Amino acid sequence: MNSRLKIISAILLKEFQDLKKNINLMTMFLLPVLLTLSFTYLIPDMPAGAALNFGLLFLVVMMGMYVPSMLIAEEKEKNTLEVLLLSPAGAREVLIGKGLLTYISILIVTVLLALIVGLEKDSLIIIFLATALISIFSIFVGMMVGLLSPNQRSTGTIGLPVYMLLILVPQLAAMSGADFMNFLAALLPTTYYFQIQERAMTGSLHLWDIRIELTVIIISILVSFTALVFLYRKKGFY
Repeated sequence: MNSRLKIISAILLKEFQDLKKNINLMTMFLLPVLLTLSFTYLIPDMPAGAALNFGLLFLVVMMGMYVPSMLIAEEKEKNTLEVLLLSPAGAREVLIGKGLLTYISILIVTVLLALIVGLEKDSLIIIFLATALISIFSIFVGMMVGLLSPNQRSTGTIGLPVYMLLILVPQLAAMSGADFMNFLAALLPTTYYFQIQERAMTGSLHLWDIRIELTVIIISILVSFTALVFLYRKKGFY
């Protein structure tokens, strides 16, 4: 156990060092903050909570998926991913180490966004929990995009339709109310995350009140993890 923790810590430190040198990835960490600041202070007529809603959705989808996909694609581009996965570190340690940096960063930025909009403590706790769960799903999907991409540049081509689907459909469904859009939104875990955000910011909310939304997100985590393991095995890493 101690040796595994040391390996994960070493991979986490390596990813942090690599991240500092990558301007594109650093930008992804700043964009949700800049968007939330802009919507909050430059567009005061926006509906209450809209700035935080969009900032958090952008955070968990773009940062949660784009960053791990780029990190894995970078290793593939350098021909070092297979070496890492087949090394004594093992696939599990590599996955955890690569995903942990993104996960921790998302949680830190979530608190920062909440402070920017002045979110109340009770609402913050609910949104923080929901973000912690949906981020796991996002990271798993991002890793799959990275595995499917031959290089860093292609992660955008492969991942962008997925990113846009997960970000835009929940908001379009809420605004339009069209039957097809509602049906499509019901299939996406980000829709339930979006609903948790809205409910948390409009009144007092307890975990029991969002049990259905949390259950859907947890099921999505399990499905995405299963798909990730299948893809890893197909690539010959397990």
